[in-house]
Amino acid sequence: MIRLVFFAPYPGMQSTIRQVIAERPDHDDFQYEIIQDFFNNPLDNINADIAIARGFTAHTMQRKGIACTELKVSGYDVIAAIQKCRRKVPLKKLALVGAFNMVYSSENAHSIFPDIEITAYPIVEETQLETMIQKAIADGNDAIVGGHTTVLLSEKYHIPAVMIETGRESINNAIAEAKLAAEISFREKERSNEIANIMNYSFQGIISTDREGYITFANSYCHTVLKDVKTPFIGHALQEYFPDLAVNDVIHKGKKFLSELHYCQSIPLMINCVPIESEYDNAGCVLTFQNTAQIQAEESQIRKKMHRSGFTAKYRFSQIIHSSQIMDSVISDAINFSYSDSNILIYGETGTGKELFAQSIHNSSTRRNNPFVAINCSALPENLLESELFGYVEGAFTGAAKGGKMGFFEMAHKGTIFLDEIGDISPKLQSRLLRVLQEKEIIRLGNDTVIPIDVRVISATNKNLKEAVAAGEFRQDLLYRLDVLELNLPPLRKRGADISLLLTHYIEFEHERTGCRLKYLNDRALRLLENYPWPGNIREMRNFCERLCILCQKDTADTDDIYRALPDIASPTLLQTEKQPERSPTVSEEFPAYDEKAEILKALALFRNNRSRTAEYLNMHPSTLWRKMKKYGI
Repeated sequence: MIRLVFFAPYPGMQSTIRQVIAERPDHDDFQYEIIQDFFNNPLDNINADIAIARGFTAHTMQRKGIACTELKVSGYDVIAAIQKCRRKVPLKKLALVGAFNMVYSSENAHSIFPDIEITAYPIVEETQLETMIQKAIADGNDAIVGGHTTVLLSEKYHIPAVMIETGRESINNAIAEAKLAAEISFREKERSNEIANIMNYSFQGIISTDREGYITFANSYCHTVLKDVKTPFIGHALQEYFPDLAVNDVIHKGKKFLSELHYCQSIPLMINCVPIESEYDNAGCVLTFQNTAQIQAEESQIRKKMHRSGFTAKYRFSQIIHSSQIMDSVISDAINFSYSDSNILIYGETGTGKELFAQSIHNSSTRRNNPFVAINCSALPENLLESELFGYVEGAFTGAAKGGKMGFFEMAHKGTIFLDEIGDISPKLQSRLLRVLQEKEIIRLGNDTVIPIDVRVISATNKNLKEAVAAGEFRQDLLYRLDVLELNLPPLRKRGADISLLLTHYIEFEHERTGCRLKYLNDRALRLLENYPWPGNIREMRNFCERLCILCQKDTADTDDIYRALPDIASPTLLQTEKQPERSPTVSEEFPAYDEKAEILKALALFRNNRSRTAEYLNMHPSTLWRKMKKYGI
């Protein structure tokens, strides 16, 4: 239902308006009121969706921003009034006096009445009407044609006057335009309310301004955060609340402020402020903000929820930096493996990126939306590792948590579990793990309830497990379960052009991260590093690049800088004399005769017997390193 107010410009028009509305087929769509218009009507308290008015009243409403459709005066209405005036009095000069939107261009009627000199006297303000009538009389006009008020004032000066009447067609057209305008207004209000509701449900403050920097909208969150502001924001300058913010630079220069800390009412807020772009110029700006305390609380909640819901894999195949054919082949195999649900065993030396591939396989698999749980089997003592893998019930052992604890296999349900350094688990754990892989179920420590699980197992090792089986250190049946699909990661020394590519990447990364001066390696330095065997592979290279960026205080590093950051490079036993062809290595080639004692001794020498750094370099827990040192009598 459209609420319509019709301002009748003269008394005799009201019955015509009612008749026109009654004859319209959509008359039931209107709830209308007809008000008699009068001179200098103040137009207060109009309770309607749309108004219809003529002349001065329509002009005033439009200027005040009141929804109004103009009852237009047609050329036919003006000609009819002139014809009526001509029959009333002899005419030589005729004045058309009234609102600008009524009489403008009406002088064109002279072509129909060539014997009459017709002059228009348009007026913007109704208060000028009497003065303009006096002018028309002074100009020697014989009569005046205009609106109802014009006729009343003309009688005061005893000059003949005829009123311009509006025909039924013009009334009907005005009603049709008013209905269309009201329907458009309804849709705009509905859309505006929808947007406002969305904005008010936002958990951040949203403020918009006009091109002068005055606030045109502020959602309810603004008052929630800025509780000391009791008055409405709308109509106030944004600068009042954010005095340190260069609002004019945003609106007039297109500057953007993103994730900046500003204070409002002594409250620290993280704000974003960007211009509202229009076709020709910026129409204002939009500012969004959040309380920094809320951001910190939400971050804490996110971390807790992520921990409770399991673990996630963050790496993908696209993040593996390479250009060598050997890595293309390995990645291709890994992608194909990801489409399967079979268990995978990844072989590779320390630092070759075994977990990177495991996470990438998970993120490329059908299990990618479920947990990825990783555990280093060599980092925990046997008893602790068993309880972490399979979980336990309350009272299972001294120190067991109240209520028990879920194991990693349960956490990884429907997802992937990554068992790194699988070759280091004890025979007892090998037996338990074999049963889990065979039966797809686990039993928590201290319990007898069987819990079914659906988990894909990806394991990794830097040992040759086939030799470990031959030596009786690893169960053959477990190896068959783990090694359904086998992926061999090449060491860095066999990846050809990848070395220079990775060096460039990590130096650029450190330059961006720390702002260090170093940007490049010269040709001599690059050739030296390309011939280095990189026994620690990617992990060693990352540490070297970080160390080099700290030590080198110039843009380009030379060989002297390399020797300083990597003293072992001078050892002739570590230098490669020639490049090896790129091809996919076999397990026996990758692990010809792994001598763990020799590797530990070499690492201890490299880090001057510092066990913490040695354990980190060998990717094992310090307690595991200590046990192995005792085992080998080091």
